[in-house]
Amino acid sequence: MRIMICGKGGTGKSALSVLIARLLSEKYKVYLIDSDESNELLPKLLGTNPPRPLAEYLGGKKKIFKIGEINIVKALETASGGIKPSGIPEKYISRSPEGIGLLTIGKVRKLGEGCACPFNFLTKVFLKNLSLDQGEIVLVDTDAGIEHIGRGVEEGSDGVLAVADPTVESLTLAMILKDNCEAGNKDFWLVLNKVTPEISEILRKTAEKMGLEITGTIRYDPDIFRSSLEGKMLQAGDALEDVKLLLKHMNLL
Repeated sequence: MRIMICGKGGTGKSALSVLIARLLSEKYKVYLIDSDESNELLPKLLGTNPPRPLAEYLGGKKKIFKIGEINIVKALETASGGIKPSGIPEKYISRSPEGIGLLTIGKVRKLGEGCACPFNFLTKVFLKNLSLDQGEIVLVDTDAGIEHIGRGVEEGSDGVLAVADPTVESLTLAMILKDNCEAGNKDFWLVLNKVTPEISEILRKTAEKMGLEITGTIRYDPDIFRSSLEGKMLQAGDALEDVKLLLKHMNLL
């Protein structure tokens, strides 16, 4: 199964991606794809070193569009057909202490180097042609916002988990994601993140008025904020129990 974890900036997608990956790794072989061209913290949160960007394997960002989808697939596919995470060269994948495989699509780092469009294209092609073995799950930590919808990245996914923080803006973006998932016959889940009991009730009422069904709620967890602030391997307390419940509601645990 291929699940994209989406939402506006600051909702906690990366931290939630790590917690989900850890819990699922107890039952599945999990791969986490970093498709956010801006963030840097994900490897540290996961407890591993950054892998070489997958875009580099294809000759760099500027060559991705020139290569095209067919040749990208040819460059990445295995002898048995399709792109398999296990077939990616080792230096382009790193592993957490739990055995979670981390892949990075690419990063924008230089003045004037251009937009992240080639990275979105590569993510789309990678997911569409991904061949998973039984018991394998791929999670995608997406870039902030919903530009990836315009790039058609969701085409290669089986479902979208929308992460909403205590703002109406995040619920509005979740509504757009929901509509696109329904149009594309994809699974859709919504989780409220970083909430207190009082805020949770307000968000639930707002979501209900918008026609959004909430799959789970993740409490504000100071352990997450502390480890993120210190740039260390992610620690979680109450939030971890909430994520377990979320995954049960998603029928993944």
